[in-house]
Amino acid sequence: MTDYSAAASAELEKPENYKFDFIPVKENTLTVEWVYPEFQSICPLSGRHDQGTLTLTYIPKDRLLESKSMRDYLTAWRNMHNWQENITEEIASSVFKSLEPKGLKVEIEWTPRGGIYARTVSRKGDALDL
Repeated sequence: MTDYSAAASAELEKPENYKFDFIPVKENTLTVEWVYPEFQSICPLSGRHDQGTLTLTYIPKDRLLESKSMRDYLTAWRNMHNWQENITEEIASSVFKSLEPKGLKVEIEWTPRGGIYARTVSRKGDALDL
């Protein structure tokens, strides 16, 4: 059984100084949605892998996120120790800050562990309808 008494002092990791690539886009009415079914990270206490399907949805302003750079960023999380909720918020914040879309939503449906299904969602900008 995992001892969660040290949860507050667990060392958390995230990809540092990642640079996304972009593609310019002119006037558009796009909503872009990507599904990444191979998302992985590591629980900071148990050391067990957390896995899930990540869905990124955004409404671009003047540029599109290049898919390979996003895939590489998500793959970088594979061996990072962090909490599911923090990861979802960190990904949404990083992409929103870099891309500057009109709105963005990151949702991760985590593979159940211990019989518990978890879904974490973070919205940024005008993303209430996403």
